[in-house]
Amino acid sequence: SFLRGASKPEELVVAAKLMGFSAIGLADRNTVAGVVRAWQQAKVETLSYHPGCRLVFCDGTPDILAYPQDRKGWGHLCRMLTQANLRDETEKGATLLQRGDLLEWGDLMSLAVLPDLSTGTQDSLALLRQLKDRFGRNLRLGVSPCYAGNDRFRIEQAAALAEIAGVPLMATNDVLYHTAERRPLQDVLTAIRLNTPVAEVGLQLAANAERHLKPPMEMARLFRRHPQALAETLRFAQELTFS
Repeated sequence: SFLRGASKPEELVVAAKLMGFSAIGLADRNTVAGVVRAWQQAKVETLSYHPGCRLVFCDGTPDILAYPQDRKGWGHLCRMLTQANLRDETEKGATLLQRGDLLEWGDLMSLAVLPDLSTGTQDSLALLRQLKDRFGRNLRLGVSPCYAGNDRFRIEQAAALAEIAGVPLMATNDVLYHTAERRPLQDVLTAIRLNTPVAEVGLQLAANAERHLKPPMEMARLFRRHPQALAETLRFAQELTFS
């Protein structure tokens, strides 16, 4: 997304092809602005490509990845984003999306909730149960490593939460750039977004350079205790037929 990701959509697609990915999806924050450029490059690379969106809410709902399954699902996604953007905006760039928008327009989409595992699990469990009642088998719980020294605990926590809620666990990578060498640029973009010099941004910067695409073997190592979470990414992609 603008001032957040440090790689072009085309670069992500090329890197995914070189790493041997079976498919790649693109999910900007509350927009589908980058999906066409990624799609054009995916045609060149003959790589299966899925457009989507990272839904970021203003009401405390955790981020949710939303990928349309077909043409009607794409229309629902665009309608949801448009409905949110039509609300009275009090601050330029403010997040206006609400959970009710998803409940209204979320049909025919494959969804992956990205809960905040550093807080209590009761709210996350209640949300998962609500969304499962609404969207059934189209719902997953997504988790990615954060490299803060507690990833084994976090992934186990996410797996337990998914099991209690009765939804599949799915591995994600929370990518901002295609290679670790782009981390300095991402820091600069973060500083620009916050209108603060890089030297003064402090803890707003990422703690490491790990938010890059990783090859399948590395993802298998990271999720070696939960291989079903990697297998779920393939099942997730197989549900998506929209181009």
